[in-house]
Amino acid sequence: MDIDLIVKIVLLAMVHWALVAIALGYLVERKWVLGGRKGLWVLPIIFVTCFGPLSYLIVHELIPQPKRHFDYER
Repeated sequence: MDIDLIVKIVLLAMVHWALVAIALGYLVERKWVLGGRKGLWVLPIIFVTCFGPLSYLIVHELIPQPKRHFDYER
């Protein structure tokens, strides 16, 4: 793996776990949640949040990007 990809994943993990801590804090403080069960919200808060950005970072590195040259001096 490329070192840049590893750094991106580590930074994403740090941001993810910070957001999880904030979301779980809000979940504990709330008296009522949609669906009425706080326990069911714990799983999406922990697992779903990270899946999208992490998959993007991994897949994005595998797909070759076209090289385009734009002439901005016109």
